[in-house]
Amino acid sequence: MADLDNIEKKMDIILQNQQELINKMNKMEKTIKRIENDIYLDEGFDFEIVCPYCNNEFIVDMDEDRKEVTCPECENIIELDFTGDTDDDFECGIEGCSGCHGCGHDEDDDM
Repeated sequence: MADLDNIEKKMDIILQNQQELINKMNKMEKTIKRIENDIYLDEGFDFEIVCPYCNNEFIVDMDEDRKEVTCPECENIIELDFTGDTDDDFECGIEGCSGCHGCGHDEDDDM
């Protein structure tokens, strides 16, 4: 009978530990869900744009698949890049630079 009592006590301890783990997991799931909602499901995330043509500031919805937007003021098309890359695809050639960002093409090479 002593062995049976020992087994019963161990089972009670296991069941208590299991219930504590379940409670902790439930609490973690609630916290993770709250964090997920804050980060990923926050609707209405807006992105502020300053038009490079007319300096008009306007807001568009964040959409990583969107490649361009039209300025509501001057109606020029603005290319969008949500990748975070700061390198632009400007090309320098014999005729000039399509948008210099420090390539030095427009600087005097007389030196």
